[in-house]
Amino acid sequence: MERAEQGDQASRAFDTFIVTLIGLNVVMVILETVDAIAASFGPFLQVFESFSVVVFTVEYVLRLWSCTTDPAYRLPLRGRIRFALSGSALIDLLAIAPFYLQLFLNLDPSLVGAVRLLRLFRLFKMGRYIRSIRVLGYVLREKRQEMFLVVTVLIIVLIMISSLMYYVEQDAQPEAFSSIPAAMWWGMVTLTTVGYGDVYPVTMLGKFFGVLIAMLGIGMFALPAGILSSGFIEAIANDSESPTESSEDTVNRFVEAINSHDVEAVISLTTDDHRLGGEGRTDIVGAVRVRDHWNNRLRTSPDYAVLVRTMVSKEDRVLLVGLLSGVSDDPIPAAWEARIENRMIAEWRVFANVSSVD
Repeated sequence: MERAEQGDQASRAFDTFIVTLIGLNVVMVILETVDAIAASFGPFLQVFESFSVVVFTVEYVLRLWSCTTDPAYRLPLRGRIRFALSGSALIDLLAIAPFYLQLFLNLDPSLVGAVRLLRLFRLFKMGRYIRSIRVLGYVLREKRQEMFLVVTVLIIVLIMISSLMYYVEQDAQPEAFSSIPAAMWWGMVTLTTVGYGDVYPVTMLGKFFGVLIAMLGIGMFALPAGILSSGFIEAIANDSESPTESSEDTVNRFVEAINSHDVEAVISLTTDDHRLGGEGRTDIVGAVRVRDHWNNRLRTSPDYAVLVRTMVSKEDRVLLVGLLSGVSDDPIPAAWEARIENRMIAEWRVFANVSSVD
């Protein structure tokens, strides 16, 4: 029920289905506000809404039931209550709540539209599956203190300029600047550099202050843009979903698999056209032959191990120097060369003073 891991095709298919259903639901909510479409396709929209709610309800119930597999919610009752009150679970609940409110409650007609509008919360369900939405949420959480500071400064500036323009323009425009709260409309429109034109200063002093405030607004709204930009850069750089593994890290994992005599792990780190070779020996090429080779080597030589002392990498090549054990009475000096493709071993060559070693 959680986001698909690498290679989990069943979970990937489920994620794709849910994301597609969410997207279609949002489109349907928008289209049904068009009278002509609502009149022509009303029954179809209702059937689609019912089908979607059934799917989302089953998903919500299954998540609530299986949440105890997470150590954070391991207690049967309290764990499920904590999960139900979590942000993602509340979004899931709000996504289906409008349907059941209309079904079981006799809502006032004036509230029906507002309740149905809550279906747009289904859009937030995508945050579980779409990386860009998760990154946005992460950035807002990490930069919340900076954003709060900017909003506080903006409110202070808004109050000051609204008060100033009220006293400057009140006599000339008693209707437009009737009070400080009324002047705040002009202040916000000017600070955001929108400039609707419905309210504007007419006195010379008011126009002078208006120019200064408009220039101030450009700087004010550049602050949150800079904060969010730096947050996105940090989030992308630290994104745990796309770790960058160096060639040396890949080789280290390969060596660990060899030394633990885990044939499956060794094979999983090799490409389909993996080439295994060394001095004075015909290369072994292909997944089947390579598997047979490692099966024979690691299962018949219990002491076989690659003991690395030095490792140097350049581009897609990694050179290892150390000792090779398990091929003679004592470990012997050896060197290995690995070629990396897409974080996998495409070629592995050994150089040692014993024939037929790997």
